[in-house]
Amino acid sequence: MAVLTAGTAACDGGDANLTPDAKVKQAFDKLGRQKSLSAEIGFNASADQIFAAMKDQKDFKREHADMLADLRLTYSLSYDKPIKDVDAEDENGEGSFALGGKDGKQMVEVRAFGADKVYLRADLKRIGDLAAKVDKKGPGKSSDRPDFDELAKKADTLPSSMDSVKGALKGEWVAMDMKSFEAFSKANGGSDDKGKLDPKDQKQLFDALQKSLDGNATYKDAGKKNGADHVKVTVPAKKFAEDLNKSLKPLQDKLGSKGKSDKVDGDLDKLKNKDVTLDVAVRDGMVSALTVDLGQLDDEVKGELPLTLGIKGGAGKVQAPTGAKELKPQDLIGAGMLLFSDKMGGGKDSDMGI
Repeated sequence: MAVLTAGTAACDGGDANLTPDAKVKQAFDKLGRQKSLSAEIGFNASADQIFAAMKDQKDFKREHADMLADLRLTYSLSYDKPIKDVDAEDENGEGSFALGGKDGKQMVEVRAFGADKVYLRADLKRIGDLAAKVDKKGPGKSSDRPDFDELAKKADTLPSSMDSVKGALKGEWVAMDMKSFEAFSKANGGSDDKGKLDPKDQKQLFDALQKSLDGNATYKDAGKKNGADHVKVTVPAKKFAEDLNKSLKPLQDKLGSKGKSDKVDGDLDKLKNKDVTLDVAVRDGMVSALTVDLGQLDDEVKGELPLTLGIKGGAGKVQAPTGAKELKPQDLIGAGMLLFSDKMGGGKDSDMGI
């Protein structure tokens, strides 16, 4: 498909004479000519709607619906050249990834500058509260999940030499030099061949989506809504999913999911060969959202389950946070020994240290 990457002779404006497929081609081409973009993915449905659709699924509870209705995954990337021209040799990109709620408060946030400089912060209390709400073992039953709240409280017991670890446990920004972590791992018998997730990988996720639609789609104009032109794009579900999965395989090592590929392949084998329709929103001549009703993929889902990927081209450069302390691998290992010495056989009064 030149569908998502090829340029068109038409201007960037919303030409009413464009065919639906040409409108989508032009909109993706304009997105690719931006030097930065941001995206947010989440369910465009209330907790009531999600629960009504999913309540017959095994082990699905109302708490899960509440969580899915609120969760938002966001990421951004920026370069000094158009995104469509970024290749494997470009090392100067910036990217960010965050998981949080609709209120904009993040539980986990990562910002990467090239492949080696990474900034990280995490709200352990909020992560722990969320884990407690959706714990399948239920109230009063044992759980294997870590007590994040207790871990954060232990931060003050660490020595001043571990200020970066202390800050990380309290939800402050820390800076990590990935080269030093690789060297530390290699020196201690670890492998240094594991891939690193960097801004180029985030671009590859978009490239994978584009490639998966190549040659498989049909288009239908769906009119205008809330200031955006909408096009219904219909693809064979199994072919779309298989192509998308194949496109994403190179990222599996970096995403830590290599061992899950066989399960994904098995799930795809079970997928029925039927058509699935996506809604593509085009605003100011550029793709602004992709929405798919996941209920189309599962006969056990009773009702609509719309998942939306909102996109903003030209979002601006990803900024490094200020005041971040450097987190060194040896400090992280030493803090872990101090904080968990009672669980490693040292007991409450263990003198295990660094």
